[in-house]
Amino acid sequence: MSGRILVVDDVATNRLILQAKLSSAYFDVLLAESGEQALAITMAELPDMILLDVMMPVMDGYEVCRILKSRPETAHIPVIMVTAHNSTEEKIRGLDAGADDFLSKPINDITLFARVRNLMRVKMMFDELKLRETTSQELGLSDFLEDHIFNKDETGCVLLAANNTDQAKAWAACVKSRLPFRTAVANCEEEATNIARHDTPDVFIVCQNLANGGDGLRLVSNLRANLSTRQSAVILVVEDGKMETAAKGLELGASDYIHAPFDPNEMVARLRSQMRRKKYSDRLRSNVRDGLKMAVIDPLTGLYNRRYATQHMQRIIERSGESGMPYAVIMMDLDRFKSVNDTHGHEAGDKVLKEFAHRLQENLRGIDLVARLGGEEFLVVMPDTGPPEVEFAAERLRNAIDRMDFDIGDGNQIPVTVSIGVAFGGPADKIPSVLIQQADAALYESKATGRNRVSYFATAA
Repeated sequence: MSGRILVVDDVATNRLILQAKLSSAYFDVLLAESGEQALAITMAELPDMILLDVMMPVMDGYEVCRILKSRPETAHIPVIMVTAHNSTEEKIRGLDAGADDFLSKPINDITLFARVRNLMRVKMMFDELKLRETTSQELGLSDFLEDHIFNKDETGCVLLAANNTDQAKAWAACVKSRLPFRTAVANCEEEATNIARHDTPDVFIVCQNLANGGDGLRLVSNLRANLSTRQSAVILVVEDGKMETAAKGLELGASDYIHAPFDPNEMVARLRSQMRRKKYSDRLRSNVRDGLKMAVIDPLTGLYNRRYATQHMQRIIERSGESGMPYAVIMMDLDRFKSVNDTHGHEAGDKVLKEFAHRLQENLRGIDLVARLGGEEFLVVMPDTGPPEVEFAAERLRNAIDRMDFDIGDGNQIPVTVSIGVAFGGPADKIPSVLIQQADAALYESKATGRNRVSYFATAA
């Protein structure tokens, strides 16, 4: 894994030592000797990670970190603070400023590379999600997510898996007294897995050693392998004091680690940071999903649009080629719909279109494709359906529109009818556009011969 890392330290020797270590692992290294220079380089180069010395003249590392985390352009760049003093107070101060971890001088190589690789993976994930979000925004498919992960405490659920119930409950009480989180407790792998299956936590705190010989590292690995918990944050509680254990946990998928025994304030600070990051990534994913949904859904009627219909119709055709079953393509057009808009206004026209879509869905099967192609033109594709069933279904759809007037608001109702054209497909048919053209030709016949009727393409009639 490669990436660009900014090393910030006012002592040249410290900069060069870190540069040599990181370069040997094929990272591209940038150097800054002051807080002001670090901010300037970060804005210009947008590195993938920053190793930031705490003690610097004029502007110390805490102030630099706070400024970086307050800017939308740099808020998601991981920051590891480097300090000669490894006190709990310094860690908490740095975590509150937005730092992702601390390294103590002299820097342990195992700790350095385990944390760098772990945070680099996190950064790459955020970059990909933000890229997709930006693409969706540019296409007009979603709203841009302006707030960033360090602006406020998020609500969420935390599962605490300790090696005994009393310890888990004590941790839960500490969390609930300081943060707006729901908590659940477990003391073995099976219990934690069962709880997560019913209500997936946002963050897991997992003890290295669990009850009944349970292995916290194995639980971390299982959580990352399970689809439902893959996106949850995991904080590993390292009990043996070994950096090799912490490094192994990060390699298996832990988001963070904390050495036991720990100050409750440090646990709260790390938990707050992980919850914010998890909630932000959730919102990014949701925006991407919503954007993709908007790309295939007609916003007015909630039906699929032409883009999706063409793709899905191709799948129906391919399945027909495999199964030998026939299918039907139905084109529909509301009669004299322009007069509805001209007489009653576009708001009334929208109400008619929404109700029309609702009646279509009520009178079709779940497996049938229903789409709005544009304006007042609609498409239905009925897989595994022969001519007798289609003739009955098409007439049922026509009656569903004709038999009851449409409510356009303010107590007003108007009659609406639909013209329908039907084409039949089978294993030999391969091209969706040809079948749509055939159904459209039949629809034109319905329009030309009086409207409010069903016509069939000549070769199928």
